[in-house]
Amino acid sequence: MATPRTSRPTRPRGSRRWLVMAFILFPLTFVMSLDRTNMTVSAPIIQKTFHFSLFEMSLILTSFTWTYAFLQVPGGIVAERWGARRTLTLANIWWSAWTILTAVGGSVASFVGIRALLGVGQAADWPSSVYALRRWFPEPERSKGNSILLGGLYLGPIVGTPLTVLIVVAFGWRASFIIYGLAGGVTAFLWWRFFRDRPRESGMSEEEVRYIEAGEGEVDAEESGVRSWGRFISSPRFWAIGLQYFFLILIQSFFVTWLPTYLISARHFSLKSMGFAASLPYVALFVMVFVTGQLADRVYQRTGSIWAARVPIAIAGFLISAGFLIIASRIANPVLMIIALMISLGGIGLTQVSIWSATQDLAPQRTGSVSGWTNFWGNFSGALGPIFTAILVGLTANWGTALLVMAVAGLVGAALWLVIHPERPLIPSGAESGVLPATPADVAPPAP
Repeated sequence: MATPRTSRPTRPRGSRRWLVMAFILFPLTFVMSLDRTNMTVSAPIIQKTFHFSLFEMSLILTSFTWTYAFLQVPGGIVAERWGARRTLTLANIWWSAWTILTAVGGSVASFVGIRALLGVGQAADWPSSVYALRRWFPEPERSKGNSILLGGLYLGPIVGTPLTVLIVVAFGWRASFIIYGLAGGVTAFLWWRFFRDRPRESGMSEEEVRYIEAGEGEVDAEESGVRSWGRFISSPRFWAIGLQYFFLILIQSFFVTWLPTYLISARHFSLKSMGFAASLPYVALFVMVFVTGQLADRVYQRTGSIWAARVPIAIAGFLISAGFLIIASRIANPVLMIIALMISLGGIGLTQVSIWSATQDLAPQRTGSVSGWTNFWGNFSGALGPIFTAILVGLTANWGTALLVMAVAGLVGAALWLVIHPERPLIPSGAESGVLPATPADVAPPAP
């Protein structure tokens, strides 16, 4: 049986869980982010080469987003049924193949189809990764584990853009898709070779396995997927975890989509200075996810409280991000303005780590489903947010109004965290029901 949440198991000497995370899952997530970055960088060249209109190019760029968003929940369910090892391996091979095939696109229809199918494969990545972390990391370390996962994702925009530019300049736009696709094949092989759904079958020391099992926390009872989803849909907390991420990504989408335009059109940066300035908030985000991982786990180890390690940090992230977004919009000095934007996006990092740790707390056996649900709302916001911002700026001719509305969305997101209560699982625990839970991955034949 799992130990109570207030227990503090002794940290073992073994570190296989960290090696797999740092040298396999981190690179896997980083390469996945490169598969998105290369299309953004290559888009102007592709548009010019094939004489696509702006509307046609927008169809190509958004085709990935829609399949990726709407298949988040199915991807999480598949991870729970098949296990993260099998699901993430097959998904990685799938999206890597379609990344390579992007190089053979030649029409709007072919590019839209290829990028949509790429989104199908990548849809399983995030819920599978979060689910895998839930199985391999005890409660006192989950925030640090999630920070490494997020770090791999956020390193993509920092390193991926200049790296892709170098490849495109040297070898042409097709080369980046081929190189990144082949790299994805390598990470798929490493994941299959070194990860196991059950830590006990992974080659860990007995001491490390016992440490993970002792720190597992409450585990929800095994029940059918239909019954679990019935509980989820009827729970305000399940809706709150999804909706708060919608509001968080509404803010984050400004940095992803409109920050370069804002710096040039509203703040009169040159193209050269904009390129450097626009990258700085991402550096702050990258650093803050690691700082937050350390902070949250330290709070948990000192208090034994899931609520204390998740909710105040998440709320603080929302408030910091919203507040400094408004401050940035009102500062005339460009250096101070960029610093305020760095703090704003850094606040997003505080909340991001809390979110994925909370999805693991709310439904341990259904982490894939809950994380897929949450990521669906985030990507739905990521698709609608830039359009919403463009409409606001068009109607008001004022970027400040759009940023103010985003800040208000941040306040709503912070309030939703008062509803979530990650310390109370959505499904009754195995300890309470007298059922020892088992996932399909637990009863599958040992992998070779």
